[in-house]
Amino acid sequence: MMHILLTEMKRLSRFLLFLAVAYSCSVYGQDNGGGIRFEKSSWKEILNMAVAQNKLVFVDFYTDWCGPCLNMAENVFTRPDVGFFYNEHFVCAKINAESEEGSKLAQQYMVHLYPTYCFIDPTTQEVAHRSSSTQTPEIFIKTGKNALVPTKRSSYLIKAYAEGNRSKQLLLDYIEYQISIHKQKLTEMAFDQLVAQGNTLRDRAVWDVFVAGIRGLSPYLQEVSDHYAEYCSLYSKAEVDAKLFAETQFGDVDKIATLCDFDGKQFNIDFIRIEQAIRQTNYKQAIGLIDKNLADTTTNKSEVMRRLKFMMNMERYNNGNATEEWKLKCLEYTRYLAYNWPDRKDGSIHQLYAEMLEKAIKNKSNQNAIQTLITETPRYGEKTYTMRSPKMKKKPNRAPKR
Repeated sequence: MMHILLTEMKRLSRFLLFLAVAYSCSVYGQDNGGGIRFEKSSWKEILNMAVAQNKLVFVDFYTDWCGPCLNMAENVFTRPDVGFFYNEHFVCAKINAESEEGSKLAQQYMVHLYPTYCFIDPTTQEVAHRSSSTQTPEIFIKTGKNALVPTKRSSYLIKAYAEGNRSKQLLLDYIEYQISIHKQKLTEMAFDQLVAQGNTLRDRAVWDVFVAGIRGLSPYLQEVSDHYAEYCSLYSKAEVDAKLFAETQFGDVDKIATLCDFDGKQFNIDFIRIEQAIRQTNYKQAIGLIDKNLADTTTNKSEVMRRLKFMMNMERYNNGNATEEWKLKCLEYTRYLAYNWPDRKDGSIHQLYAEMLEKAIKNKSNQNAIQTLITETPRYGEKTYTMRSPKMKKKPNRAPKR
């Protein structure tokens, strides 16, 4: 039994080593030529450079311990499309808010959370536009574009809104800004004001900010459900279903059940019930619903895996007092994730499987069942554990040339 588990652990170790080497090569082998070019000069020199080029200064305020800062640095700032836009329109600086010079600048520009993005007029040295938080590449480029338009800058929007401007365009721009920095209450308050003026979800601009920023089982979602056919006609069934699906991943199952039928409705209900069952230690119900969705060939397996990954990440810390059956199923589900996760370079999945295997090795009970699970072919999904991308087709068997 121990030999079988150790063999699986060794195979996992090779996967993780490969990923570590690949990551190191990608990080240390790139000169960031395709991403944002951050100036290494002093703050005074950066300001002078921006004045000479007639550009705003873009500043990324970060800290060494900030996870979202690292995520942006590795996954957004390095992208060629992001770099092309920011390098063309701004003089860019990256400032550690806890360094000697950086802490003074962070205090000067009232930076209290990380990452914070400041677009600074080099002549006045005042912030023209401010943003923050993790952003997708598309939203981050939009953040930069808004900094170039005076009426879309945060300095203008916040001042105009505070002074009572409630024009439709101002509200739309203000809502879009608050969405970009994840200010949910301010987003909802301004959206309510927009609708109170007689604007409806049948207006494309209003619909777009609703989709982007209004969360959960809101009265507006109920409106979409009540007039489902009309909204599908106005936009598309796929777009309307996507919004209904996104906002019913959490919440009151009974209320969700009363909504119109849309793609993914039962799926969401199942996974809410799975999470409830786990919290109530009703593991048999959770297992039944998870296995049902894994076996169903019509379900979106990417979405199944996304939900399973979240649950299994929680369970690796929480299932110490769980039943042996549930512990075994958690190992099976993490094995499924490791075998089937679309991004074969995502080391977090293989790390999760490794941790579950390590727990199994240390677990003195249920050894026969664990051995059976590891040696048998997986019931669902891919049958072999490989780094090969699922997008690649199998090489055809060609007859040897004579």
